Amino acid sequence: MFEKPEITKEGVMKIVVALIIASIVLLSLSILTDDNDSRKQISDDDGATELCSILSEIKGVGDVNVMLQYNDKNNVTGVIVTAQGADDPVVKTNIVKGVATLYDIPVSSVMVFEKNQEEKSK
Repeated sequence: MFEKPEITKEGVMKIVVALIIASIVLLSLSILTDDNDSRKQISDDDGATELCSILSEIKGVGDVNVMLQYNDKNNVTGVIVTAQGADDPVVKTNIVKGVATLYDIPVSSVMVFEKNQEEKSK
């Protein structure tokens, strides 16, 4: 009824080459469309400027810079703060608690550092 098709060396090579080309195309598309970088440029519309303004109003904090890290869903997952008054443990704790509460993230996701002397004088 049905004849068994002949498998030739040439036919197998064509299939292998087609599979390799398809794999390369799929891999290239995956690399070109993949955006796993969770870092985001800080801009005025993401709340960083407002956060700096609020934090600098806390007693003892002084001048502040903030960097926010986001996940794929644009939720804040980490925060780095540099502040003039961060050498005071009470001030540092207030900054950590305020940021963690604002973004509903664990305090372990908030890092606060004292600004260096050069930054303080500006």
